[in-house]
Amino acid sequence: MIDHLAEGFAAAFALANLLALSAGTVVGILVGVLPGLGPMVGMAVLLPFTFSLPADVALSLLLGVFCGGYFGGAVPAILFRTPGVPSSLVTAFDGFPLTRRGEAQRALSAALVGSLGGGLISIVILVALAPLLSRVAAAFGPPEYFAAALFGVLLVVVSFRRKLGQSVLLLGLGFWLSTVGLDGPTLSARYAFGFWELQNGLHIVPLVLGLFGIGQSLLLLEQGILDTGHLKLSRGSLDFSKIRESLRYWRTLIRSGVIGTFVGLLPGPGSVLASYLAYDAAKHRSRDPDSFGKGNPEGGLAAEAGNNAVPAGALIPLLTLGIPGEALSALLLSVFILNGIYPGPLLLVKEPVLISTLYWSMLLINLVAFLVLALWLRPFATIVRTPVKVLAVSVILVSLVGIYPVNLRLFDCGVALAAGVLGYALLKRDWPIVSLVMGIVMGPILENRLRETLSLGEGSPLILLERPITLGVLLLCLAVVLLPLRRRRARP
Repeated sequence: MIDHLAEGFAAAFALANLLALSAGTVVGILVGVLPGLGPMVGMAVLLPFTFSLPADVALSLLLGVFCGGYFGGAVPAILFRTPGVPSSLVTAFDGFPLTRRGEAQRALSAALVGSLGGGLISIVILVALAPLLSRVAAAFGPPEYFAAALFGVLLVVVSFRRKLGQSVLLLGLGFWLSTVGLDGPTLSARYAFGFWELQNGLHIVPLVLGLFGIGQSLLLLEQGILDTGHLKLSRGSLDFSKIRESLRYWRTLIRSGVIGTFVGLLPGPGSVLASYLAYDAAKHRSRDPDSFGKGNPEGGLAAEAGNNAVPAGALIPLLTLGIPGEALSALLLSVFILNGIYPGPLLLVKEPVLISTLYWSMLLINLVAFLVLALWLRPFATIVRTPVKVLAVSVILVSLVGIYPVNLRLFDCGVALAAGVLGYALLKRDWPIVSLVMGIVMGPILENRLRETLSLGEGSPLILLERPITLGVLLLCLAVVLLPLRRRRARP
């Protein structure tokens, strides 16, 4: 393992990889600082440009956007009480009151220390847990993979239990879209409706770019961003003298990083839950819980440590089981597959250098994001003054330019525009669009694993009940569905 880590270290510090992760981190901070965009849009826009890159460089680029977005999201949350990413809403609870008291530097220092600490803690847990889970997953066959994928899908649906009908509907729509095209084993066309362009299926890139990049841009054109006339910072960079104060909360930092990592393990909940749980735990453990929500830097540190630990946590089930926990890690899965690499229990055996490179890249990304924001805080904060029309039109143009080279078809640009209109409608009505993306990504996995499972069982699904691991996972699926219903009935 030490040899692999050494090789991964050398690969991570190669010039191409350093440029990719640095560029991705800067893009991530940009889309994180701008409310309404977020890392999903940045990753979707850059996805087509990764196809000509080596797997490690492509993944470093997208991981930079993934992690950098959470770093950047804290800036507008603290300065304007407008979160750049949804999870930074919790950061605003204490960050904005500190800004109103003239202590923005104190709040920003706590948030950046929390972001860096949470990211580093989660990487340590990732390195420790991934080999252990990989050994457990080595006993998996098609039935176990099918059950695990089903469990992940159910967790996503249940995480939106307040919008259960919408979530199930969008998940089903995603499954249907994933079946369009020629069926591999039978070579029969499914839902092509006579269009030869549809026989190759609907590629994930135009769908995701349309749903998020174009859809979010159309929403920005309608809604605008925010009023930034009162933006004032005492200095252009972070006041490093404030960092020492933030380090006094090291216990909160470690606890929040652990919470965020293990929340990231679960498909569905994501960074918002991690941020809230870390904040709530810090509040209950604090000697002065009443100060939370009124300008306590410990609250911002806990929230940022929690949400920045999610990316590394989400990599654990992705690398060991091949199951993405959310739409962001689903894009990473597509990069693996497009490079002929299939995440699962054997990935750490077949591609140990690639995995080690990702470990080091994650470490570097967190350090780069911290330094970039700390040194150029004012320039990034003033980016929110970008005119909405310029920003939205630029994202749409870059998206369409990036889509065409994927398959050299204008048809894909049309698919992206149609998906953009759908994404705009869903985002405007606050439907759980993540369920749609998870259906598109997980549909082929579930279908192929079910087909293999039925082949092993000679057409009988009872094989799922004959294998201990599969039966255990199915019981977990049943518990995930029934427990919320029981709690609802228990309420007076």
